[in-house]
Amino acid sequence: MLTELWRITSFRLTLLYGGLFALAVVALLGLVYVQAATYQNAQVDQILVNEIHAFVAAPRATLPDDIAHEMRRDFRHINHYGLFDANGQRLAGNMAYVPYSLVLNGRPAAVSPRDDPQLTAGDRELRAVGQSIGNGETLIVARDVALLRQLRVALLRSCLVFGIVVLIAGALGGVWFSLPAVRQIRAINSVTREIAAGDYRRRLPLARRNPELDRLAQIVNAMLDDTERLMGEVKSCSDNIAHDLRTPLTRLRAAIYRAQQTAGAGAPVAGLLDNALAQTDILLGRFRALSRISEIEAKRRVAGFAAVDPAPILRQIASLYEPLASQRGIRFTLALEADCRIHADGELLFEALGNLVDNALKFTPPGGEVTVSLTLQPRGAVIAVADTGPGIPEDRRRSVLQRFYRLAEAKNVEGSGLGLSLVDAIVRLHGFQLVLDDTPGGGTSARLCCWNAALEADSAPAQRNAD
Repeated sequence: MLTELWRITSFRLTLLYGGLFALAVVALLGLVYVQAATYQNAQVDQILVNEIHAFVAAPRATLPDDIAHEMRRDFRHINHYGLFDANGQRLAGNMAYVPYSLVLNGRPAAVSPRDDPQLTAGDRELRAVGQSIGNGETLIVARDVALLRQLRVALLRSCLVFGIVVLIAGALGGVWFSLPAVRQIRAINSVTREIAAGDYRRRLPLARRNPELDRLAQIVNAMLDDTERLMGEVKSCSDNIAHDLRTPLTRLRAAIYRAQQTAGAGAPVAGLLDNALAQTDILLGRFRALSRISEIEAKRRVAGFAAVDPAPILRQIASLYEPLASQRGIRFTLALEADCRIHADGELLFEALGNLVDNALKFTPPGGEVTVSLTLQPRGAVIAVADTGPGIPEDRRRSVLQRFYRLAEAKNVEGSGLGLSLVDAIVRLHGFQLVLDDTPGGGTSARLCCWNAALEADSAPAQRNAD
């Protein structure tokens, strides 16, 4: 969720503006803090200077009484006075000694336990001014500024807390305003995956809260409408051609067959008729494959879906193709490591696996090997057909799933280029995944990943593996 939020521009902008606003507020409050601290110090210093000037201007004889009078007036006990002789002995006031760090120049200065070794940690922080008067005596006037320091600390703490609150509020606001965009992007991702899987009827959703995304979705939906229309027209044309030509081709085959039977085996045209019949069968096979792909892509067979055990289907395929593999000098291996159930159409699954095995046998040279395996992984069953043939280049693995596409190396191999297209249509109908990889020997491994259709196996070992 956080990664998705960070990708949303509105969320990043909200955080950016919230951070800038928080910094501005903290800077403003910091300026207020500095100004307030400077003003408070200036006020205290002015009071101290005025008091010491008043004491110095008073007659020396009345100075102790004047200090005692000021002490009695100090109800808050924040003022400190001290009159000391030349030896540092106190003559009047409530200060015990002359602060070590205080310069006696008539200018206010800070006196704290950090600066004066004579003071202990329990002593208060003072703002003091000292001045030497006649006969070597020293007069000191000080004020306790601990309360002012506490006020400044409270103000500084408020600045920090307010800045953090603004940042949190900005982040929450960014999340609040960005969540609809995140939900819409998730919905768009889900729909685009369905469209990529072949469901061209789907359209990108409109949230009505993000004009930019809605505008983009409308443009893409318009493109999808045109694409679906064009693909529908091409597909309809192809399907109509395949459907309309099957009848005349069937009649043509019947006519050739009758001519072949009439001419007899020794007739001069017998070879030509045999070749024409074979070519007609190839054309009929291709048109049947096209019609079959169209039927599967139209999803007319979903009513035949049920819980199917692929192991018997693989054994049946092995019994059909193993003699052909032996005839071609190819080793055929069947490895069933687990029993499981998948939600599928058994006939379509047999057809898809039969095409994969047939392709593997076509492209595996004599002395090679074709392996059909069934394994159960945590996400579901995996059916693999691996061979030791020439393999499929990685950049052509999507192209070989297209109708009539054939590799240059396969031009001399019998086939129509529709087998893998038929397998791909069946796989997409089931919601499976068809993965084409290389085998260690350089051949091709076609894995049928039944991630979306794994059911609970009847046997206990399979159940443990699924768990």
